[in-house]
Amino acid sequence: MLLKSLNTMQAEAVTFGDGPLLILAGAGSGKTRVLTARIAYLILKKGVAPESILAVTFTNKAAGEMRERLFKLIGPEAKSLWLGTFHSLGLRLLRREARAAGVTNELTVYNDDDQLALIKEAMRELSINEKSYSPKAILARINQAKNENISHSEYLNHADDFLSERVAKVYSLYQKKLREFGCMDFGDLICEPINLLKNNPAILGKYQAHFSHILVDEYQDTNRAQYMFTNMLASGTRNLLAVGDPDQSIYAWRGADISNILDFEKDYPDATVLRLEQNYRSTKNILSAANSVIKRNRKRLEKTLWTDNLDGVPVIYEEAQDEYSEAGAVIKKVKALSKEKSLSYRDFAVFYRTNAQSRVFEERLIREGIPYIIVGGVKFYDRMEIRDALAYLRFIANPNDSLSLKRIINTPPRGVGAATIEKVQALSVQLGVPLFEAFKEALVRGLLQKTKVARFIEACEDFKKGLGTLSLHELALRLLEDSGYMLMWQEEGNEEALERVENLFEFTSAIKDFEAANPGATLSGFLDHVALISDIDSYEEKADRMTLMTLHSAKGLEFKAVFLAGMEEGLFPHSRSIDDPEGIEEERRLCYVGMTRAREELFLLSAKTRTIYGETRAQIRSRFIEEIAPEFLTIIEAEDRRIKKTYSDEVYYTTEDSQTPHTEQVFYDEPVSEVWRVGAKVKHPAFGIGVIRERSGRGDEMKLTVSFEDKGVKKLAVKYAPLTPVG
Repeated sequence: MLLKSLNTMQAEAVTFGDGPLLILAGAGSGKTRVLTARIAYLILKKGVAPESILAVTFTNKAAGEMRERLFKLIGPEAKSLWLGTFHSLGLRLLRREARAAGVTNELTVYNDDDQLALIKEAMRELSINEKSYSPKAILARINQAKNENISHSEYLNHADDFLSERVAKVYSLYQKKLREFGCMDFGDLICEPINLLKNNPAILGKYQAHFSHILVDEYQDTNRAQYMFTNMLASGTRNLLAVGDPDQSIYAWRGADISNILDFEKDYPDATVLRLEQNYRSTKNILSAANSVIKRNRKRLEKTLWTDNLDGVPVIYEEAQDEYSEAGAVIKKVKALSKEKSLSYRDFAVFYRTNAQSRVFEERLIREGIPYIIVGGVKFYDRMEIRDALAYLRFIANPNDSLSLKRIINTPPRGVGAATIEKVQALSVQLGVPLFEAFKEALVRGLLQKTKVARFIEACEDFKKGLGTLSLHELALRLLEDSGYMLMWQEEGNEEALERVENLFEFTSAIKDFEAANPGATLSGFLDHVALISDIDSYEEKADRMTLMTLHSAKGLEFKAVFLAGMEEGLFPHSRSIDDPEGIEEERRLCYVGMTRAREELFLLSAKTRTIYGETRAQIRSRFIEEIAPEFLTIIEAEDRRIKKTYSDEVYYTTEDSQTPHTEQVFYDEPVSEVWRVGAKVKHPAFGIGVIRERSGRGDEMKLTVSFEDKGVKKLAVKYAPLTPVG
């Protein structure tokens, strides 16, 4: 039954024996099916205890899907697996070994917003000016250090310039404050388990013996710290199954190290390598187009994706006049396909390189009345009122968390200004107690008579008393009401404030849902759950809405029709990568990921002009368009949609969708030699082989824009340039 729906290579992976195994799983090759079947096979056929299997995914969504599938295959035993993201598993390990790790049950996890606030606090104490040194840039360096498992002391030892020395000082104080507050950030959830295992050989040995099989999904996206953590645990039985695809490694900017998968056979010389090359997702044309792009990369492990699916229609590349025409072209195609193929809105997705590109699409979708969702926009848990509510709960769960206390002590206003906080902090240091205890002592001493702190303290204490007798969601709602926080927004009364009130009620509903799914749920359990939520975890596939998202967020998803917008040099590939060969390879992998999300229809779009940062610029189509083999690509150029006239320099709207008038040369409606068609290859004695990107004029006045492989883009007059057609 387990092997019935698998192809030969998938079945070989599922029934593999012992030892290290690398599965190179191409896009749409059914790797999740293989992973779940492998786990079920180990339990049902090999008698492996579920609790001795460690399975690592990269999102909570993927972990949830895998656990759901396993429930169907093996039943309730699926609960015993160690299954989750690196961060959730690291946190679980730390909580299990709390005494040796030096953590308490009150441990809370800081998100990006909290990290930045703590960085700023450390910088103020060190008298480092935020105008001279960006807190975000300093935080990025600290996060990168943790991605590589570099401690603050190691960072200081290797600081070789003024900026690095400043970062090292902030890193040291930041880490000290995290420990004082009983908190950790995401980097700590990997680094601290590594330190725990390094410093405690007995604990390391226990877990090496405990985990008889370790499976890691998306291995190409692991960073150095995750790689170390995995290999420490796997060095016992050496039964490590790594699944991944170097062609889909797109997260170098957040620490992913592609060499982890490229060097797997160096780390494990006796490893078996299996290739899953049959694609079940895309049509032949889409897959072939994507393959023709990615094959240009050098840093990859060779594989050839193929499919038994239909040929399908060619990939369509459409050049628009501007970003408004680009959005209009997408809407027009969505409407047409909805009628022709009875597609729902949820079958469509628009991918872009940067979040800023979403605005024009949003405006047009709103005007057209088409429902949509943005993945990676402002998430529910990133809203100010939800962050405030979480700060209330985090502080109660962990009274040492002074950062959360400072966020809420005067929200709503309670007469506690910066001077008051400073005085209470001094009292905290003098008495050697946490900040909250200092506030209570200051109240007893009559130092806070002009404030409303007493009500705040009472609300917090009532919450603690109610734990174990009332449900968490009831206690949370009571806390928000008794503290005056809910009333603050209700009294403000405007539309935005009332929306915040609705969000707060939704927040208590989220707690209720968590309690329903986790009998015996605790406050720390809920806070852990929220801290580990990622962008994609909130994506609802069943909602009938068009999806807008960045290419980085698209990993792991698929749609019947996909639009890749902004296919222009400097935008995609991004300008930051243009002069960096490794950066270009990552951008190409990103393009490949975007293309392979499409099942039936794939549209690539660019604009001849685009307004970026308030400046309208002429754009050149992306090199990735040129890299697609012509037989899999249909090109629709901006001039093909023009209103034909018998004179030049006519002012007109390029399409019915464009709101911007353009003045350009208008061509006569007469055939042009196929020799000089856009997309054709030509040869120049000095520049070599190139591809025609654009064509203007006719007869002796014809000019061609040609992209040469080694010499870049050249504009040439056919009458004078020694060009010869190729093929």
